[in-house]
Amino acid sequence: MRGLLLALVAVLLGACTADDPDVVVPPRRKPATLPVFSPPSGFTRLRFGLVPFLAKDTIAEAHKRLGEHLSKSLSVPVQILVGDNYGDSIDRMQRGEFDLVELSPLAYAEATSRMKLKCLVQSISDGSATASGYIFVREDSPRRTLEDLKGASFGFVDPMSTSGSLFAKKLLRDRGFDLEKDLSKMEYLGNHEAVLLAVMEGRVDAGATFQGSFAALRRSKGIDPLTFRVIAKTPRTPRDIFCVKPDMPTEIAEAITASLMSLTGRERAGREILGPLNLNGFQPANDKAYDEVRAVAAELKK
Repeated sequence: MRGLLLALVAVLLGACTADDPDVVVPPRRKPATLPVFSPPSGFTRLRFGLVPFLAKDTIAEAHKRLGEHLSKSLSVPVQILVGDNYGDSIDRMQRGEFDLVELSPLAYAEATSRMKLKCLVQSISDGSATASGYIFVREDSPRRTLEDLKGASFGFVDPMSTSGSLFAKKLLRDRGFDLEKDLSKMEYLGNHEAVLLAVMEGRVDAGATFQGSFAALRRSKGIDPLTFRVIAKTPRTPRDIFCVKPDMPTEIAEAITASLMSLTGRERAGREILGPLNLNGFQPANDKAYDEVRAVAAELKK
């Protein structure tokens, strides 16, 4: 049983090659039973790094049960570490301070331009491994189209945010905006939660965010998603990808992959772990799925 499972996971690890980034792994009909993992000598903890796409305390709490699941699967403590910003998370991975990291698409593209990583799995949410970004305003705003944003103040997330910066800027530029001239003010607010709150409180007129941010804010702050109105959507991009440092022993990388792939929202135990993350499960990682993100990032640097 162990041999068959590890052979399957080895195929998935080498994958980073699936042709369709939106293919969803069929849910298991029976709960997966993971083989007992015996940590190799020297593997005494797993440092799990996160990009702070939500407020640091919010994202750490949402990943708490996933950390506990990994700890049980790997038979070692799991330490959840959240970077100060997107770039800090990449820097810490490069310095070897994280063993496992969950990266948003643009952060992953940037990380892989600076270091080698072993990619393991991609997130699935709302039944898909891809998601749109939103440009939004407060529900009572008079602005209803992108053209109405001329002269508006705008909140972005972080320069390294895919939906909260990169693809929102591309959409605006494609619609003829000169961001420096056509927006009255641009701010980087650090995370998606901060952007939503800034729009809600009237500190900025509009903002950019990811598809699941309204639901995340409802979970963390109890704020009704109908507080906001989406006025434009960006093209779909792959969701977050989980990677380990390049010198991670294969047996540990395989065990992490098996642990993550065993989770499915079709099972109660899986829902308890994945629910706080608004995930359905995971699918094998596909590096090529992030090529469009790389291309847009290169385009906007010109």
